Amino acid sequence: MRISTSQMYSQCLKYMGSSLSDVSELNAMNASQKRLNNPSDDPAGMGKVMDLRAYDAALSGYVDNCGVAGEYLSLADEVLQQASENLTAVLEQAEQAATETYTDVQMEMMADELGSYIDSLFAISNTQMGTDYIFAGDDFQSNAFEKGLGVTLANDSLTHADFVSITGEIDATVLQVRFESAGQVGTDALNYSYSTDNGDTWQTATLAAGDTTLTIGSCEVELAAGIAVTAADDDGNGTQFMVREAMRYTGGDETMSVSISSSSQVDMTTCGNSIFGGVDPETGQPYEGENLFETLCDCMAYMETGDSAGVAECVEKIRSAYENVEAANANVGARESKVDYTKASLSVVRSTTSTSISREEDADTAQILVEYEQANTVYQAVLSTTSKVMSTSLLDYL
Repeated sequence: MRISTSQMYSQCLKYMGSSLSDVSELNAMNASQKRLNNPSDDPAGMGKVMDLRAYDAALSGYVDNCGVAGEYLSLADEVLQQASENLTAVLEQAEQAATETYTDVQMEMMADELGSYIDSLFAISNTQMGTDYIFAGDDFQSNAFEKGLGVTLANDSLTHADFVSITGEIDATVLQVRFESAGQVGTDALNYSYSTDNGDTWQTATLAAGDTTLTIGSCEVELAAGIAVTAADDDGNGTQFMVREAMRYTGGDETMSVSISSSSQVDMTTCGNSIFGGVDPETGQPYEGENLFETLCDCMAYMETGDSAGVAECVEKIRSAYENVEAANANVGARESKVDYTKASLSVVRSTTSTSISREEDADTAQILVEYEQANTVYQAVLSTTSKVMSTSLLDYL
């Protein structure tokens, strides 16, 4: 078999390119410390690595969600504990005011103190994490509660459903209102009076026949047409009520939930009306059940007017509302624990996934250095042999 010079040159170039490719590949592995730098290095291995990285990215998102939810729930837990402490003091004060052993002046002082507690609870109900209101449900970009006006019923002659709306402002903590004549709202002309100084002085006005709105200074109270009213007396009989401050819930009716794993979600916000109660802005009526804000505002009105019996009626309601806050705090704590446990589990899984990725794509440094030296030696030998072959010509045989 005859071997031509061109064949020799071709083979030399082939082996020189092959050995240089091995050196370059091993040099790239050594520089990156990765066994897989291109899909062609190991298509099956690269596919596995891509799947593992996608899984790790999903886990990373869940971990981030756990972090955010944990911050919201931790803040809610903290402020609800503060609310519980405030309610402990409120309950003690209400129990004292219900004993009928305090003067009207002392009761007014208690009402002022209770007002401070209500303001504190109002601030707690509007707690923010950054710009988000944690007790506003899924409508967390706006306030959870806003201040408005509500009514305290002095007896059972009226119900909250008899009040259509209450707008405007009042010039005192409590505005007492009573009818001076009997009849039907929206049909008869009815005389009424109101006091801004706890009954020391009264101003009179008339609700015209066909009208349903009482004008009381800068406040307007619209009653439902057709309700019957009776003349009030000093013994508490007849149709009378008190206008005072109220808290309207303006948040969402659903909570904001986030996924903390592929099969688990957690509520990171809370609907404040389930904890603090207040007034439903859609109906204008107090929420049913344990309504903390409405109970405290009623209690303050009774204290302001020296009504110990009214305060006594509020004591048990305050206790129930306090227990509801405690239950809500426990619920938040349970959600916080769930987030913590899930985050810890995800961290373990991420660590295992990272190890699997490393095992698949990372290079063995010691092995790479050995193979690199071997490949480099081969390459140098190929270069040496090629140079000798390339330098040989026909003149060497003459």
